[in-house]
Amino acid sequence: MWFQCRRCAGLAAVVLLWGNMAAGREGNGGQEIRVLVNNTAGVSVAILNQAKVEASRIFRAAGIQIDWVDCPRTRVKDDACRQIPGSNDFVLHIVANGRTSSDLVFGLSFLNEDGAGKYSDIFYDRVQQAHRDFGADVGALLGTVAAHELGHLLLGLHAHSYAGIMAAVWKEEALCNLGMGWVRFNGDQAARMRARIRGGERMLVRMGASAGR
Repeated sequence: MWFQCRRCAGLAAVVLLWGNMAAGREGNGGQEIRVLVNNTAGVSVAILNQAKVEASRIFRAAGIQIDWVDCPRTRVKDDACRQIPGSNDFVLHIVANGRTSSDLVFGLSFLNEDGAGKYSDIFYDRVQQAHRDFGADVGALLGTVAAHELGHLLLGLHAHSYAGIMAAVWKEEALCNLGMGWVRFNGDQAARMRARIRGGERMLVRMGASAGR
């Protein structure tokens, strides 16, 4: 069980998972995305690896594989993290402190008016606060929030759902059952994300064909 929830019985507050800065089951033929991780919060390797495992598990159930790239702190020649993200590349920035007025928001995904986006932030201090308040496992919660934010980047605007990984609000019962399988994308969300990834792959093929002419 990922969340001990040793104090969940007395929890009255709700936890908002996502703030928007905006102007299923595993299907046949899995798709892949690449996630570039900027760990400026200094999260330990052990916790970060646990978060990757959890986020990968959630996406794998939706038929999507994640290729993780840890971005170095210093500039490196031919560093993918210093380049413009490709069609199926997404940037996850783990920052030390929250950048929203509400302490209940764990992260932000940055979307254009058409719903397209490449960048998201996770507020590590709020993940740690959830650990102190709710008994939440830090690595598991970090990975779940990462999956939620990446879901926004793949699903676009109006991506929240009533339940599951894309729920806008996680209440006491949800937090206490995070390790029991409810944290997942539904079938429609999984299909939409895979279609979005396939669209990006077709774009790369067309760009390659044009460059070869």
